[in-house]
Amino acid sequence: MISGIIAVIGRPNVGKSTLFNRLTSSDTAIVDDRPGVTRDRIYGTVWMDDDKTQGFMVVDTGGFETDDFKFQPFAENLVWRQTEAAIQEADIVVLLLDAKSGMNPHDRQLSRYLKEMNKPHLLVVNKIDGPEQSQAMWEFFELGVDDLIKVSAAHNRGVGELKERLAEELKALPGRTTVKTSPNAIHIAIVGRPNAGKSSILNRITGEERACVSEIAGTTRDAIDTPLLYNNAEYVLIDTAGIRRKSKISERLESLSVMRAIRAIDRADVVLLVIDAVQGLTEQDARLADLAGERGKPVGIVVNKWDLFPEKETNTAKAYEDAIHAELKTMSYVPVTFVSALNNQRVHKLMALAERLAAASRRRVETSAVNQALRAMVLEHTPALFRGKTRRVKFYFATQVAITPPTIVVFCNVSDEIQESYIRYMTNRFRAVLGFTEVPIRLIYRPKADVRKRDSRAVDAFEEVAAQASLAAASSGSIWDDDGPDLEADEE
Repeated sequence: MISGIIAVIGRPNVGKSTLFNRLTSSDTAIVDDRPGVTRDRIYGTVWMDDDKTQGFMVVDTGGFETDDFKFQPFAENLVWRQTEAAIQEADIVVLLLDAKSGMNPHDRQLSRYLKEMNKPHLLVVNKIDGPEQSQAMWEFFELGVDDLIKVSAAHNRGVGELKERLAEELKALPGRTTVKTSPNAIHIAIVGRPNAGKSSILNRITGEERACVSEIAGTTRDAIDTPLLYNNAEYVLIDTAGIRRKSKISERLESLSVMRAIRAIDRADVVLLVIDAVQGLTEQDARLADLAGERGKPVGIVVNKWDLFPEKETNTAKAYEDAIHAELKTMSYVPVTFVSALNNQRVHKLMALAERLAAASRRRVETSAVNQALRAMVLEHTPALFRGKTRRVKFYFATQVAITPPTIVVFCNVSDEIQESYIRYMTNRFRAVLGFTEVPIRLIYRPKADVRKRDSRAVDAFEEVAAQASLAAASSGSIWDDDGPDLEADEE
């Protein structure tokens, strides 16, 4: 059970993200030497046991900024609004201080703010890497506390003791927050190029300012997980950084953001690809769709900013959708939804879309239905001859062996002589007939010899088990005497 929420706050570059990664035993938060890297709230779980049954939630936040102490490019203090939200929902706040740079007026300001809020908080001094920093930490006592906790997040010193202390402090709170999580939650990755409106869509779906939104491209850097309950089912929305072409990525920070966005696709059950309606489907968008499709992920195309598309007519959306399908070619089956996050138009349809795609990707079909579809498609379109046009591929049977993505194994006389065009034909027919019209499926072709080998191995295994059972019975003696069962005893 996850009981309690801890928010980590402080000035920029004091080591909040490094401490977050240490506490959660992960590399979720991006860590860089420059200040102001973290912007949004990042959630992680701190487990107190190896079986991951007891723990608490920790929230990484952006650095505290003022008008005269600013690293972010935004006109408004968007990052502080996210930090305030984290403080509000937290049971305990960790105010992280920097022993190397010493006391700062902004440390006093944050400490005063927490006291005015009457928020339970602990003062943790980071970067205690040696005796010099240990001596310098005493100046932080002027913040009016009796206890300072010293750690070195970079060198993992004192982090274990801090975890135990935080767990004890949470246990002492009578009304701490209980966080419900499910390992079976459906993960939805929201991906796309920079400034396509991914974070705006996330905020609309959740009904809160969950992520920073601005007109500046690249506002989102970390992958942001947000739990959501929809139709009594648990979901996790993953907002990601915009993904540009590799040739345009020059900074390490953007490279790290893109890596986390691609990682979000890998751990997602459904991918929502957001594109700009005015710019249309670009080559990079098509690459992202292919990337998700190659990984077997169901993809939904979300055309955002539809309110800005000029001169719309009755058939404009249909023509736009047809153009997308023509461009995607091998993924022409993906559904397309037109939304406007700014005006909150049709955004509510996205969760229903994700629910439908996830259900289709987890669908199982009986073997009889798979073979019926196989027979029908072969009768409708016979495979071409091969090997000097003297032989033809023969299909024996097929069965679904996996889900997410749905995977069908087809047994035939030859598995490496089937033409690519016929493989595409079979894939499209299986998708249409078996209820996989909007999700990718995989076909695996196996020669019939594999079936014989499998059956032979099964027979050998059975005979081995039978022989072992016979030896065991012989060594322990029969439950009957040599003359057979005692029938007279039964009659009495």
